[in-house]
Amino acid sequence: MPRAVECFYPGSSFPAVSITGNRCALNCKHCSKKYLEGMIPATTPEELISVADALAERGAHGFLLSGGADVSGRVGLAKYAPAIEQIKATTSLSINAHIGLSTRDEIERLVKSGVDSFSVDVYGCDDTIREVIGTGASADDYFEVAQNLKRAGAKRLAPHICIGVHGGKVKGEFETIARLQKLAPPVLVLISLIPTKGTPYSTVKAPDAETVRSVIVRAKEELPDTRLLLGCMRSKRERASEASFVEAGLDGIVLPSLRTVDELVSKGYTVKKRSVCCSLI
Repeated sequence: MPRAVECFYPGSSFPAVSITGNRCALNCKHCSKKYLEGMIPATTPEELISVADALAERGAHGFLLSGGADVSGRVGLAKYAPAIEQIKATTSLSINAHIGLSTRDEIERLVKSGVDSFSVDVYGCDDTIREVIGTGASADDYFEVAQNLKRAGAKRLAPHICIGVHGGKVKGEFETIARLQKLAPPVLVLISLIPTKGTPYSTVKAPDAETVRSVIVRAKEELPDTRLLLGCMRSKRERASEASFVEAGLDGIVLPSLRTVDELVSKGYTVKKRSVCCSLI
C-alpha cells in the first residue's frame, strides 16, 4: 500500500558551514577537499556566531556544521561547543554536526552544547578507510563514535553509508548494515560515490541503480525499524530509478527530480516536502 515519502530541499535554508574553510589535512580520493569549497567558512567561534546570526536573520532553518579533518580523521568541533550553546540559546536554528573521529570527551561536550543531530560516517572495511580516506583508523573506530554519541544521549544519530566509496565498488556496505543492527539507529542515510573532477576518483564509474537498490533492500531487511533516506551527496546519474528506490524501501529522498515526485504521486504516495537537512527527522 502506498505510503508517505519525505522529500528534502535544504538549499539556502540549511547551508553547510566549515570550521576550517577549505583546509583539510587529508586528501580522500573521493573528495580531495573539493566539497569544502562550497561551504560557508567560519574558522573561529566568533565567526560561527556571526554566520549563525546572519542565517537566523534571513529566516534559515539551520545549518550543517562540519569542516576538514586533521591527519587522524578528526573534525575539531569541540572547541566550538560554547559558541554552539550561544547559538542554540539565542536563535531557533537547528544544527547537524559532522564530527569525524571525535573522542568520547569531545562528543560529550558537543552533545551538551545542544547540537540537534549528528551525521556519522560508518564503514565496514578497514581497507576502504586506509585506501580511500588515508588514515590508520579502523571500521571499529568509526562505530565507536556512533556508540559514544548514543551513550552520551545525542538527540539524533544519523549514520551515513557511502555506497561505492571504494572506487565505485561495493566493499563493506553490507557488513556495515549488519553492524548497525546492534546500534538500532532511528535513521540511516545512504549516499553514494560522486566521481568528482579534480579528485583521484574523477573517472571511476558511479554505483549503478541496481547496486544502490541492493543496498536499500538489504538495509530494509536488516533494519526494519530504521527510516531509510537517500542523502544529497550522491551521484545523480540514476535519477530515473529514484521512484523504484522508494518501492525498495526508502522513506525519503533529498532533492529528488521533478519526474520522481510526479511518479511517486501518480503511484499514490503522499509526498511531504521539507526544507531541512534529512538527518533532522
